[in-house]
Amino acid sequence: MAETNPNVERFEQLLKSTNREGIDSLIDFIRKSDFYTAPASTRFHSCHEGGLLEHTLLVYDRLNTKFEDKLWSEKVDVKIENIIIAALLHDLCKAYYYGTELKNKKIYSDHGKKSDSNGRYDWETVPAYTVDDKIPYGHGEKSAMMVEEFIRLEPVERYAIRWHMGFTEPKENWNTLGCAIRKYPLILALHTSDLEATYLLEKEE
Repeated sequence: MAETNPNVERFEQLLKSTNREGIDSLIDFIRKSDFYTAPASTRFHSCHEGGLLEHTLLVYDRLNTKFEDKLWSEKVDVKIENIIIAALLHDLCKAYYYGTELKNKKIYSDHGKKSDSNGRYDWETVPAYTVDDKIPYGHGEKSAMMVEEFIRLEPVERYAIRWHMGFTEPKENWNTLGCAIRKYPLILALHTSDLEATYLLEKEE
């Protein structure tokens, strides 16, 4: 019997708890993709097998925790299913996004020194993640598009997923982003949760 992955089980149970029409088809698509095994990035946070799923659940936990705070709970009118959908599917765009290739890497030798007395390095060939985007359609907008092939998003979810990159968006988009945040503050909550997971909870590798 195959060993179960607790992260996969938790992810799928949360999605199913929304009782959204089409959610089983969406989960089936995710299972057939590389979403559960992909990294969260090529060389920064959670750059390892399963890193994308780990990142996704951390973002959900941070977002869910925000609504224990009076500021967020009073200013952002959302249901738990909105939080689940927005957090767990914000990076669906990274399915079918990464590939691997072999790269040469400097290795430590001589008891931790990087090189010998002549400044020469030892090298080894190691596998590394690369971008191999098989569905080139942007980032947030791509996630929203992919999700809506299976389930209907509520507007607050659609906007949160589309704009979850926040002010890392090109500067030309900032006015539009600001308008979107005022309309749907869940965007800001999701974006800051994403940053907290990335920079405070995950390791750079």
